[in-house]
Parts: sequence; structure tokens; C-alpha cells
Amino acid sequence: MKIRANPRLIRRWIDRRRRNRGVCNAAVGFNSYYVIGYNWIASSRLRKHRTMFYSAEQSKRILAEQGILRSGETTDVSLCQYRNVSCVRCCLPHIGGDLHIEDSEEKGSALLNRDNLGYHLKYSGRYLGPGNIVMKFRNFNPLKDPQIEASKYEDSFPDVGREEMEKRFSERRDLFLKIYDREQPKQSLTQYMKAAQKNEGYKYKPVANTGPASLFLGGSVPAKHLQKGELPECQLLGFVDAKRTVGCMAHPLAETSRGYDGRDQEGFFNHTGCCESVGCEASKEFKFLSTSAMKIFDKAVDGMSWYEYSRHATSVLVYYLRSYDHILRRLDERKLLDTLTLEQLVEFTNTLYDEWPVRKPDWSVRHPLNVIRGSEFPISGNDSGHMNSLDILSADIPLAERVMYIALDTWFLQDHFAMQLRQARDHVEKCIEALRSN
Repeated sequence: MKIRANPRLIRRWIDRRRRNRGVCNAAVGFNSYYVIGYNWIASSRLRKHRTMFYSAEQSKRILAEQGILRSGETTDVSLCQYRNVSCVRCCLPHIGGDLHIEDSEEKGSALLNRDNLGYHLKYSGRYLGPGNIVMKFRNFNPLKDPQIEASKYEDSFPDVGREEMEKRFSERRDLFLKIYDREQPKQSLTQYMKAAQKNEGYKYKPVANTGPASLFLGGSVPAKHLQKGELPECQLLGFVDAKRTVGCMAHPLAETSRGYDGRDQEGFFNHTGCCESVGCEASKEFKFLSTSAMKIFDKAVDGMSWYEYSRHATSVLVYYLRSYDHILRRLDERKLLDTLTLEQLVEFTNTLYDEWPVRKPDWSVRHPLNVIRGSEFPISGNDSGHMNSLDILSADIPLAERVMYIALDTWFLQDHFAMQLRQARDHVEKCIEALRSN
């Protein structure tokens, strides 16, 4: 049974999701919402035939892809706390305000309503990284798109601003140090949370009322919840030391908690296991970046405050670096990587993406609604002999190179893989040589 998605139904689904989640920022995740909306419509039409989002075959493929992607060497680094800056997006959902596409919501919506295929041809594989730099790559992660990250609340509510949040962080630290008792940590943490929420007029209650997903998210947010105190927030988030380092004051490594781990006793995510249950895929991918990729990451985040670092653009950067890690290593070997700014590197990889020769001749045919491989709801194509992402990941070539071919949306054919692989490698080498000669 072939499913054709109606753009109006998809828009209706998007609007429903936005109302249920209290979404105020109109520019939230068009590409990802469209993919999920399409699959929601498809699954509702096939309700008699499907009771889950994933078929057994899809689930098996996702697990297989994840197993290969996470089989490389890891480093002991943390995206949550990197050097002197922290990412606190998962416990501060209304740090939102990031755009996901270059154009305004009105322009994107108009194109979607007028030409859904044209919309995807324009915006698919385009993500906004730090400084609103457009980064072009196909998402390699079978579970999550860079636009749907961490708590899934980010970019969904009004951004109260850095000044206001740092004012709260300072007040919370003072109150925490006044109430917290290392001899009675559990009891004093409860006292602190009650006092902090009372001071801030916090009214939000983590009660799930919009389906199974909310059990993980920690609650649902009706559209009316737009005021201070009515948005989900964790009062354990504050300055953890006199240097105004932002983080969880109940974290065992925080100066404020003095070695005690109270994250799972209090706070917004305490009923789900806090940090372990947030599900930020970018933090997992971060550990697989090479030393070459980390050079670029360091350049990109140098000088960022916690407020800038915590934005979703940092997750996009991690996905981008993992996508092109193979290229970064090659550039580093040629002593070229250190000479490039982030903007110059992205210009190089964007050109590589746009001019990639190993794609299906009629590339537009592969875009929605027939063979799009969504981040959370993969749909397989029907092209005979075409190597899907799992096939590419299973090839006997370096892992970083395999990931790169997926990110470049490469169209390998089983019977011609060896020849196409040489073509792809020759093209990469040619582009690197051209860069070096400039």
C-alpha cells in the first residue's frame, strides 16, 4: 500500500504539535516536523497494519547502524562540560530562539504549502551551525536529527535572555548555600527546591498528560503556559562556584554539593534519571570525534559563554564534524586544517556536498515523499541494488569514511561499489588538491 502525504494534513499535524507543546518560536524545526508529520499521517492511515512507529525490520536496522556508529574509538571528553563552559540546554528549555532554516517562517511555510517537494529540495540537508553558518550534510544518525535534540523542549519557548537567567543563577546559588546541609543532603535539597520555586513563582508540575512521550520529557506544556514560572525549568541549575560556572548545583563534582549526588532526588528530571535519561545524541557523538575534528570544535566554541554554547547550533556543529571527520583528518595530514577558519572549512564541505558526483542522476526523485530517511522514522527506498546507510556502514573501509559517504548522500550500487568508491575517493583527493593550490 503506497502512502502519499497531504501537505495540509502535515501542516495540521505541525500546528497541533506546536499547540500541545506551547511552541512560541514559529521557526522550530520545519524539516524534522515535516518528516515526523509525514510518518504520523502514514502510520495513522495504516493503523490496522501497524501499531508501532518502527517495524521489526526498521528497529533491527537502527540497532545495527547504532552498533556500527558507536564502535569506534572514544575519548574521555564531555560535551556537557567542556573546558570552562557548560551546555545546560536540557535543563533550561527556554533558552530557545535559534532558527533552523535561513528564511523566515512565513517564507518557508509559503513554499511548503505551494510546493512540498520544492521545499525539501531547498531545505533538506541544511543546518544552521554557530554564527548561523549554513552547514550542508545528510543526517547520519538513524535516531535523531540535529534539529531535535536533548530534552526536545529547546527552541520551543520564549527565550528569557542571558541577563535574566544569570540573575536567577546568582539568587539560586545564594539560597542553595544558605539551605543546603552536607550532613542532611536529601532533606535540605527538598527544602531548597521548595524555597527556590516559591521565590521564583514556579507553578509548573511535571505531570504527563499528552501521551507516552511526556513520561520521558517530564510533563507537558499547554499553550497557555507562556509566563515566568509556568515553563519547565530546573532550579538546581545555577552558579556552581565563585567563578560563576553554570551547572547543576546538586552534581557530585559541583563545589556547591561537596561530593553528594542529588540529581535524581530533586530537579526537573529526577523522576526519569536526570542526566542519564536526557538522551542527547550530540553528547554521545562528541566522544567519537577525532583530534582533527576537535581542533575545529575548539576554534568554533572559543570565547563562547555558557549561553551561546548551550544553543542547539553546538549540536549541529558536532554532527557536522562527525559527518566530515574523514575529510578533516585528510586536511590535517596535509597541514591544511590549521590554516582554515570555520567559515572557510564549511565553504569547502558545502561545495563538496553540492557537487558530489556519486548520486542518483535524478537526485530530486529521492526526496520526499518516496525515499526520505527521516531521523526518527526511517523509510527505506525500493531501488534495486542501491546500498542503504546500513550497507555503507557495513563496508570494509574506515568508519569515518563510511559516515562521510552517508553525510554526502552517496548513491552506491552493490554491483558497482568498487568502481564508485574509487570515483568518490578520487573526487575527494581532487578537491583537497585544489584547496591546497589556492
